[in-house]
Amino acid sequence: AQCLPSLPLLLLMSAKVWSLFLLLAILLFACQPAATPQPTVQPLRVQLTPLLAESWLPKLNACSEYLTLSNLLIEVREASELDLQSADLIIRTSADLGAEQAGTYLGAERLALVVNPENPIVSLSQEEAIALLSGAYAQWKEVPSSAASAQAFDQPVKLVFLVDQDLDAFISTAFPSLEISPSMGEKAYSVEMAQQLIAETPGAIGLLPASALTPALKEVQLFDASNQLITWQLHVLGLTPIEPVGDMLQLLLCLQR
Repeated sequence: AQCLPSLPLLLLMSAKVWSLFLLLAILLFACQPAATPQPTVQPLRVQLTPLLAESWLPKLNACSEYLTLSNLLIEVREASELDLQSADLIIRTSADLGAEQAGTYLGAERLALVVNPENPIVSLSQEEAIALLSGAYAQWKEVPSSAASAQAFDQPVKLVFLVDQDLDAFISTAFPSLEISPSMGEKAYSVEMAQQLIAETPGAIGLLPASALTPALKEVQLFDASNQLITWQLHVLGLTPIEPVGDMLQLLLCLQR
């Protein structure tokens, strides 16, 4: 008759098999690579002025795709409220690049002299533009370029002043002798308000960032005394509290493109 293993022998064999399985599982677990710790994403705090918001917020959002360890936290502040102690990057304008002691040059923000589309004027001399902004003309037909055109524009000049510290700095630096009084025209406390006022007033004129141009506005070209086309612009700088490295450096390089 065939001999069957006794119960104690079966238990002993089962214990050995389970011991082998346990040893194999321990060896396999020990051979697994250690889990790589995930990098911690840090906020990268950016401050910029209202004048730059229209054109530079899309650039910042596009460049954020190149950041690997940071998330952008963007805040729009007036120029006088920018603070490097509470920001990793400040983006601001400069009317006089030669006077700057620090910062990374990011580009330029073009300024546009804007009128209502009903105004037939297409160009002005810089002298005429400065005179208009200073309130020297009460009627558009008094402006030599307008009077010389085939269709003199019989409308009162309505100055629209965008209340903005960057624009004030540009005007005071580029035209130090230009005296502008808020009583000469109407104040606009946002780009949107300035756009609406100019679009609704046939004789309106104002200085806005070129990024604020819409089909409801018309830009007037400017020429110097030699009849050369000129551009009014502000330089744009990026300032950091420490030497930029890593994601900050990548962001600045992206914004320069």
